[in-house]
Amino acid sequence: PEFTGSYVRENKRGRTSHDTVLALLAARQETTEHAGTCFGFHLGWSGNSRLRVDRLNDGRTFVQLGELLWPGELNLEPGETYRTPTLFTAHTEDGLSALSQKFHRHARDSVLDGRLRKKPRPIHYNTWEAVYFNHDKDKLFSLAEKAAQIGAERFILDDGWFSSRRSPNSGLGDWWPSEDVYPDGLQPLIDHVIRLGMEFGIWVEPEMVNPDSDLFRSHPDWILSAEGIEQISSRGQYVLDLTRDDVTTYLFEQIDRLLANNRISYLKWDMNRDIHHPGSRGKPATHRQTRAVYDLINRVRKAHPDVEIESCASGGGRADYGILQYTDRLWTSDSNDALDRQTIQRGASYLFPPEIMGAHVGPATCHITGRRLRMELRVATAMFGHMGLELDLSAESQEDLDILKAGLTLHKKHRNLLHSGNLHRLDTPDHINAVGIVADDKSEALFSWCNLTGHRETLPGRIYFPGLEASRSYQCRVIWPDPLISISKPSVIDALDLDGNGSLIPGDVLMQVGIQVPLCLPETCLVWHLHARA
Repeated sequence: PEFTGSYVRENKRGRTSHDTVLALLAARQETTEHAGTCFGFHLGWSGNSRLRVDRLNDGRTFVQLGELLWPGELNLEPGETYRTPTLFTAHTEDGLSALSQKFHRHARDSVLDGRLRKKPRPIHYNTWEAVYFNHDKDKLFSLAEKAAQIGAERFILDDGWFSSRRSPNSGLGDWWPSEDVYPDGLQPLIDHVIRLGMEFGIWVEPEMVNPDSDLFRSHPDWILSAEGIEQISSRGQYVLDLTRDDVTTYLFEQIDRLLANNRISYLKWDMNRDIHHPGSRGKPATHRQTRAVYDLINRVRKAHPDVEIESCASGGGRADYGILQYTDRLWTSDSNDALDRQTIQRGASYLFPPEIMGAHVGPATCHITGRRLRMELRVATAMFGHMGLELDLSAESQEDLDILKAGLTLHKKHRNLLHSGNLHRLDTPDHINAVGIVADDKSEALFSWCNLTGHRETLPGRIYFPGLEASRSYQCRVIWPDPLISISKPSVIDALDLDGNGSLIPGDVLMQVGIQVPLCLPETCLVWHLHARA
């Protein structure tokens, strides 16, 4: 509803944050995903921020997004300048999906580093939810073998590999392999992974330090602090003061040595806490700290240009176009619950293209929510992002491993389309989430239709396929799950041979009339494939 006054959101967490998104979508009440006026605003900045909307009594509306500075944080001497973070804006009369496509094209063409445009994004296997801090050579070697067998292309060793890091309470800052767990260093595991045909990646959290670490014992003054305020740890860690040259020099040397001495192609760069004491040498420092993070990551990337870097901050705590100028992937959430991820990925898609959103198949019972979900749903959900795995493969049934392997094969087959096409979110009732990706030339499309919770109506409704070419006909099939099962018999599956060769249907019919969806159980996700025929 219209109002007169101001809407203000301020973020003082020292990172993009999970709760104060640096974006604003403005649309008319009648605007849908594919029709209507809408505007988008996004601040490309990973530090403190302020968003303000003012609606004046004469009917005009003003939008402001900018960096939020602490009192006295920025003092300019004569001749000095301050450059604001970049504000990204877009407008369309064609609905919210068209607005997202504008952001996606700009991110692909101008924000992200162009060196990855022609390289398929490898399917990840991440060790975190399989082993946590309990690193064991035999277990890790076995996991690598199982991951390679089902089709993973990159093996990522998560937290717990370095120094005294047997729990979250020690070791941060000491970036060398643990002599207890890796007496021969990381090379034997890396060699094993590479022999299996996978790349090797590793987890780091350079901006943080545990009080129980060699680094902190040697340099207790290297942390951000506020004079007269007792330091309070979060997650058992403090924030290093990256505005100091000696700190960033130390961190760069540690990371540089790690990458130079090992065949590592990927860094999962984490930041697991807010900045509660944003001071350095008696002055507020969030602005300088954020710039220093950018500079450190950029220095690492220049020294090791083939290494890809993920921005992770307990999930999506640092996800913005500022950090994406220096990184290649976002970890959107620490919850691998597929139902959570359906809504998380949909929300993230307003700004971020699918290929940079890390999307992992988690265990049958999610470690975050405790919810148990079928493998078919977990696979279909992860398929529409930068796909990966984060589960103990030795604990999965052979049946589920077979399903998972088939899903990875399917993702690889359609990966180029998924990671380059135009994204369309469908307007659906609350119990359905549906998104599609259509090729630039409209020759092919994939659509995901997920029945999240079930529906009250006897019939399941229809799916529409926007973005196609009306004058062309498309071979329409459901390619996931296999087998495709409807509760009712016979069904649209049989009538249109959806689980076989499919049916040839005009594009204007698919867009305007749609197809009735098979009657499916709750927590079922169907993946539709449409291919244009001459």
